[in-house]
Amino acid sequence: MQERAGSLDEMPDAAKAILNAAREIITERGEDALRVTEVAERAGVAVGLLYHYFKDRVDLVAAVREAQFRARLDADISSLGNLVSPQRGGGVLRTMISDFSDPYHPERMDYRMDRAQALAAARHNPDLLQRLTEAQAVMSDNINRIVDEAKKNGILDPSLDTKSVGFFLEVIPLGLLLANVYGEFAPEKDEWEKLLFRMLKSLAPPSTK
Repeated sequence: MQERAGSLDEMPDAAKAILNAAREIITERGEDALRVTEVAERAGVAVGLLYHYFKDRVDLVAAVREAQFRARLDADISSLGNLVSPQRGGGVLRTMISDFSDPYHPERMDYRMDRAQALAAARHNPDLLQRLTEAQAVMSDNINRIVDEAKKNGILDPSLDTKSVGFFLEVIPLGLLLANVYGEFAPEKDEWEKLLFRMLKSLAPPSTK
């Protein structure tokens, strides 16, 4: 693509259609099955228009993976920002657990899997790795800003390192992908929430613990 948009919503309709068609094929049959002509046909565009937005097949695959990685970044930033407003009070920890840490929520699990697939695809693709790094930088910058706001609003202990808290808030949800293979060893949902509540409560200012 000559100029990558910051999010899928900012892309022209034709580019969105191409990306969606490419993702459908990758989901159905894998990256190796992707053919530019089939993508164009599914998207209802000319092959020449596809090459206007994506320089080649490799670029198209990378763009699909980048879109997977970015899919919920804006929504997550907005949700996290709402959580740390002074009006949320003591309910913030329960809301964080519900919104970000449920290992059994189908939509959240799909999104976590998408991010993991994008990261795996970037392992031997320096260009895609750079794209994901740039996308994550936007997320991390906003999370760190929100963490600082939470510290100012008395929700988080001001002595905590902002980057460490931000990393912690992202690592736990992504790690929940293991719930897919834990089987009988997976904890009960209410017991998992109790443990998370204790962990997250430790981040609160000493006077509120």
